[in-house]
Parts: sequence; C-alpha cells; structure tokens
Amino acid sequence: MSAAADPDLGTGRRGRTAARNLVSIGALAHVLVAAVFCVAPAAPSDRSWSQAPPPDAGPGAPTAAATRWHETFAQAPRGFESPSGHDAATIARVYAVGQDDRGSPLLRARHDGAPRAGHTPPPAVHYGRPFRDGPHPLPGACLLRWRWRVHQHPAVADDPWQDLAASVYVMMRPPGLVRGGKGFKFGWLAKPGPAGTTQRGMLQVELRHDPAGPTWHTEQVDLCALYRQTYGDPSEEQILYIGVVTDADNSRSLAAADYADFRLLASP
Repeated sequence: MSAAADPDLGTGRRGRTAARNLVSIGALAHVLVAAVFCVAPAAPSDRSWSQAPPPDAGPGAPTAAATRWHETFAQAPRGFESPSGHDAATIARVYAVGQDDRGSPLLRARHDGAPRAGHTPPPAVHYGRPFRDGPHPLPGACLLRWRWRVHQHPAVADDPWQDLAASVYVMMRPPGLVRGGKGFKFGWLAKPGPAGTTQRGMLQVELRHDPAGPTWHTEQVDLCALYRQTYGDPSEEQILYIGVVTDADNSRSLAAADYADFRLLASP
C-alpha cells in the first residue's frame, strides 16, 4: 500500500478530540505525503516485545490479564469503519465477517487489485476501530493479541511492504503536516523485508513472512515495551485506533487473509 493511501488519524487535542476527526482524514491523505521533515523513530534493538501467547490463547479462550477491548467478529464489528471515509459498499468489497471450517467467527479480507474487463479494483481500504469516546491509556493496555492467517500473498516485487496480505495498525499519534505519527504497522510479509522502515512516522514491524496456508497463527505484542524501544516513555500515550489492511493495489494482484479474536489486554 502506498503512503498516499494510508490513513491520517487526524488530531486536535488528545484522546476524544483526536478520534472525532477521523472521518475528515480522506481530504488530508494526499497532503500528508509531503510531510518529509519528521524524524524517523529508532528501530527496536531487540524483540523482547514480541511474546509467545499462552497455550490456551485459542478462540474464546480466557486470559489472566484484564481485557480492555475485545472484538470477536461474531457479528458486524462494533465501531469499525474506514478512517479514510470509504463508504459501506467499498468496505464490503474487501471485508466481510464469516466463519472458519470449525464455526469460529472471523473477519475475511480479500483485495482483488488486478484490473481486467468488467472489474475495477477497489482502493486500498483501512478498516478498524477508532476509540472516539475512550482512548486506551497505553500503560494500562500494553498487550495486543490476535489471530490471523494468509490465503494469498500479493505479487510484490522489490519492496514487500508495498502491499500486504495482512497487516495490523496501532496508532498513538496521527501524522501531521510537519511531523510524523507515532504507532506501529505489524505486517505479515510475502517475503523478508528491511528492518526499521517507517511510514509517515509509524514503525513498520515484520512479524512473519510465512507462506500462505490454512494454519492460524496467534500473535501477542507488548505495545509498551515496543513503544519504549522506539519512541521513549509511553506513560502519557493513548491508543487512538486499531485496524487492519489487506491490499494489493500497487502490485495489481490479489491478497487474501483472515483475522480473528482481537484483544487489548492489561499487563498480567
């Protein structure tokens, strides 16, 4: 996905005011590509922030840590929208709730970016939850856990970050006109990618580059530890947005993945 297609989770004041401005970001998206004067975050020095989830971290499993937010996708996800302002019909061309072969709920994502007769590819569509009425203070919600699997990687060329079958965004500060944002883009890449790269101030973090297949994988990241390594003290930060992107617009190919069971947890 190109930087121009990325969301600007626009902010005025912190927290609720920042999230209310999400719907206006489409008009700013192309302007913000010119924000080239921001200082890149430091690449994390180790991967202690990436944690093995507990053995029972399957669908619907209980957790010892307090749950701050949970999305199961058993029905239309509560509060999810396109922060770039795409309408429901456009969102539905890429994302839909469903079930796997065991009946567990999931969010199905399929982006057909290959133009052909009778098919105009949809744009890259961000889809996620802005926390308008109650951003989560980062120190009280350090752990993010989810499950995902990839059915089809996009046909990327040199840069595997160009398009991704599956990626998860976590935003603490939106990009501005003269400064970068703060947050993370966690990616399942089609092939190994360079470390320490950014997208408008947000650190791009490769979690895996496994081949596509039917196997579910559970991820758990310590957002507080990763923020501390990358930006510094997380004690005053808040989580404004968590969302997903599956896209193949730049490679003009096909990307497909499933997401399930997102949990934002306090540290146990």
